[in-house]
Amino acid sequence: MNLDFDLALHLEPYEIESTIKMLETELKKQKTDIFGLEAEGKIVPQSLVQKNRDTKVLLESIQAGTEKMFGISLYIDSKHYDRKKLDDVSRKIQDKMASLMITPKVPSFQMYKALRSTLPVLDDQLSIKREITSSAASACFPFVMSSLESKAGGILMGFNTINDIPVIVDPFRASNPNILVLGTSGGGKSYCIKLYLMREFLEGVDTNVIDPQAEYSDFAKTFNGKTIKIAPGSDTVLNPFDLLGLTLDEKKLSLLSFFRVLLGEMDEGERAILDDCIDATYDSVGITKDPKTWSKHPPTIADLYDQILPLTKSEKDIIYKPSMKIANRLKSYVYGPLRFLDQQTKINMDNRVITFDIKDTPDIGKATMMFLLLEFIYTEMKKSRKRKILVVDEAWTVLSAGDDGEYILRIVKTCRKFNLGLVMITQDVEDVLTSRAGRAVLSNTATKVLMKQDPSVIKDLTDRFRLNEKEQMFLQTAGLGNALLILGTMRTPIRIKASPEEHRIITTNPDELMEMVHEAEALKVRREGVPDLDVNKLLQRKINLTNDQIEALSRIGFHEARVKNLSGTSELFLIRNETGYTDERFVLQELIQEEIMKYTKKAMIHYTELADISFESKDGRMIGIEVVAEASPDMDERIIKKKLPILEKYDEYFIVAAREETQRLEGYGRIYSRQQVPDVITSYLQS
Repeated sequence: MNLDFDLALHLEPYEIESTIKMLETELKKQKTDIFGLEAEGKIVPQSLVQKNRDTKVLLESIQAGTEKMFGISLYIDSKHYDRKKLDDVSRKIQDKMASLMITPKVPSFQMYKALRSTLPVLDDQLSIKREITSSAASACFPFVMSSLESKAGGILMGFNTINDIPVIVDPFRASNPNILVLGTSGGGKSYCIKLYLMREFLEGVDTNVIDPQAEYSDFAKTFNGKTIKIAPGSDTVLNPFDLLGLTLDEKKLSLLSFFRVLLGEMDEGERAILDDCIDATYDSVGITKDPKTWSKHPPTIADLYDQILPLTKSEKDIIYKPSMKIANRLKSYVYGPLRFLDQQTKINMDNRVITFDIKDTPDIGKATMMFLLLEFIYTEMKKSRKRKILVVDEAWTVLSAGDDGEYILRIVKTCRKFNLGLVMITQDVEDVLTSRAGRAVLSNTATKVLMKQDPSVIKDLTDRFRLNEKEQMFLQTAGLGNALLILGTMRTPIRIKASPEEHRIITTNPDELMEMVHEAEALKVRREGVPDLDVNKLLQRKINLTNDQIEALSRIGFHEARVKNLSGTSELFLIRNETGYTDERFVLQELIQEEIMKYTKKAMIHYTELADISFESKDGRMIGIEVVAEASPDMDERIIKKKLPILEKYDEYFIVAAREETQRLEGYGRIYSRQQVPDVITSYLQS
């Protein structure tokens, strides 16, 4: 229940000897009652007969050592600041208990003892007990499923679906920082990871995303990131032969894996010819085993094609056939739709958030491009020990590209050394469970997020993850945004939940996106003589807005406030006040800053212990302004007293008071009305 209450469960084990004596005494009493009723010719109630049987079974279990007896006390302390709401919380708890066949009792005139009994000090002053067995005690233990330990500095992954407790984890503190997300299409996989990336970004973690469907472009734009589009005609490209900081031998091994993805499975003869031709290709541009030559311009696919083409004219079948096969497959990368790869590398990685959009890369070349990007990003990220994340969406493309997948094996096994978290998202469970690369990902991924699964794969998942019946049912019936989170040996069902602002950034729901487009269009509406609308400005004059703009601003948290402006005239504003200040104080702060900005950009509003507004005068002095507009003059004075030691540290300060009573206060320095503010500011900022 999502209510505010403390629940205390006191369990006291009983001594076996005393328990046996108690049960034997109870049996004697029951037998006496039964014999008495029979002697009088009365019908023995079935409940008494059953109670007698149960007591016998319990006594035998305790004597055999399979059960123990406990005294249990259950106390619930409901809480609220408002008496009426407290009664409502109490009523809801009582109703819930009654629905569970538990009769709640209120400890009248024993409230202090009851409070002590619910505190975590092991002091059961009420001592109201029921006797239960060890199996019953274990069944009512509140933590029916282990929750993940919260880590300082971790990320909110979601809320436990059982008790609504936030689940906060730090994958980088696990045995490895890798994450695998499995789920059916439309189950919320991308939503979950975008939320995770957003929260990690705020913790200073860099992010790269290989994005086959261009789903992350808006996400990158929100955080001033960069989207690198790789497709025919784009400005960016990766040359497979670029050393990228690797040694020549390391690059050759990488190229063999790359061409296995590009050309498909090869026999021994094809691999031997390809190996020789790669050596000859590097030799043709002067790159040898001498490290001094590695800075030269690398060859391209066309150079390799030129090395293989002469071999297709050989009269020996052992050379002709494999060479012809390789040349035919390479042709589309030299003259066909994938020839854009036949160039030197042109990519700039100077951003914290980079997404690689390969949506328009021809399908035949997507696996190839994903391999190249994995190699390139991995090599770039190894240069820094800072925390970073590499996301591979639609990972089935690389997990199913050949049975070997050495590049995936190498990355997942060495990520931890470079503080790199590899996040793989896929809906094809079979590729993960059956391919060598998929099994490598599973065994080297500490954090798994299992979302809704198709019944056809539940058996395989159960075998691999050792799911119990409850977890199997959860995964088959999981709603949108629900997942089973596995971290090492711990697992818990979670509900992934974003704040309204986070949701606006990451949602891919078509209806919601259309609604946001509508809002954006409404906010862009211009009227003659009205300036463009800046939605980041927290104060808007209602007279300048269209009805559509007013409605759109209301949807993103603005509300209406009528406040006197700096000329003393009552005016309607739309404001987004999230400060905790009164609306009048908030509006006055914004209007005063607006007035200062007419003369200088060196003005700031502070929502801390500093002055409400600070600015630099024309002669270089730092001026502090405190605004007071509370519910009473006494509250105004309390704020001024509290802020006075801080205000006195400025070169000069003055106070702006909304109330006339406050303006007449003495001993606090200069206090002005709102109408006097424009002239005072002018005196500081004009010669």
